[in-house]
Amino acid sequence: MEAKKKLLTRRDFLVSAGGAAAGLALATSGLGILTPKAEGAMVDLPEYPWTEYFNKPLDVERVRHLGAENYRAGQGCSEGAFRALLTELGEPFSFIPPQLMNFGKGGVVAWGTLCGALNGACAAVSLVYGGQPMTLIVNELMAWYSATPLPLEAEHRSVAGNPLCHASIANWCKVSGKKASERGPRCAALTGDVAAQAALYMNQMLEGTFVPVFAMSEETKACYDCHVGGFADDTLGKMDCKGCHEGH
Repeated sequence: MEAKKKLLTRRDFLVSAGGAAAGLALATSGLGILTPKAEGAMVDLPEYPWTEYFNKPLDVERVRHLGAENYRAGQGCSEGAFRALLTELGEPFSFIPPQLMNFGKGGVVAWGTLCGALNGACAAVSLVYGGQPMTLIVNELMAWYSATPLPLEAEHRSVAGNPLCHASIANWCKVSGKKASERGPRCAALTGDVAAQAALYMNQMLEGTFVPVFAMSEETKACYDCHVGGFADDTLGKMDCKGCHEGH
């Protein structure tokens, strides 16, 4: 079925996406989202997902640079990764206020849960791809993050073992001998790396070369088969269980 399209102004888009109150709040908050130049800009928006607007490969290294710079500018890991990808994707993606992902910093306002860079990158992926393509890319990104020594070009690299912020930072502190409060340069580079990896996977999906390689380890699969819909049927997850739980 051909996607329905609607011609909207930038203001109309923000109001329809977030409600009139949200649009007014953004317009008056000093975030610079509704600028005079953009006020009359016309946007031909497809229905979700916005796959048809992603029609040329992203510059992976530019995304990496933007992600790191966004973090250094004080935007945090989640907004930093999200903003980097939206910037490179261009319109209509860049019409979305990237500040909406700021909550994800530090594993969701420093709760240490899902890494903010992953959170922001996955949100951007989900704008472009829905359904199975989104699931495949996000699966791959989560697995890559969990198993890859990061940041890629840093002196001190560490493997998180799972997608959780607190595990990622704790393991980096062990490897580097530094305090968590000294993580700034490390997290800036990591934000860039995660956003760039998402861009790489999105490019591969666009070009028809994406090949998913994510697979649970035999140990994790044994736990999964019992605890997720199996005999025990008492939890949900794809992470390495031994990172948090003792064997039994």
